[in-house]
Amino acid sequence: MQPQFLGRWDCSIDSKRRLTLPAKLREKLAQIDDSVELIVTVGHRGCLLVIPPTTWEEFARDLFQAPVQGNRETLILRGRLARYGAHSKLDGSGRISLTEEQMKIAGLEREAIVFGNFSRIEIWSPVAFEAANPPIEDLEQHDALVEKYLG
Repeated sequence: MQPQFLGRWDCSIDSKRRLTLPAKLREKLAQIDDSVELIVTVGHRGCLLVIPPTTWEEFARDLFQAPVQGNRETLILRGRLARYGAHSKLDGSGRISLTEEQMKIAGLEREAIVFGNFSRIEIWSPVAFEAANPPIEDLEQHDALVEKYLG
């Protein structure tokens, strides 16, 4: 079973576009492989996805087995994931490197939110993260969602 990534951290990006992953996430990644090479690519709503290799293989298999004849959307998604994708190995300080294109597409500068979202890690600009993942303000609405999806 894949480790589950959960939590939210405020992180910084250095002048060489390196982001230090939080220790809790690095511990989970070490359960997969101590020398893990991660896939970093563009995600939804402007975030970057950081995906362990085994999760990426499952995801890519589904995407590449999807029928593409006449399905322009599948081809566009595959092309975007490849264009903005990069392999990034954790260095000795627990950092991953981001490309210039990734930084631009995600609106990242010096500050980032790192978000453990179950099977993947997401990297967000602080503004985009708050817009896409607002805090709970209405407990009744939240309770209704919990009841609907978790029973």
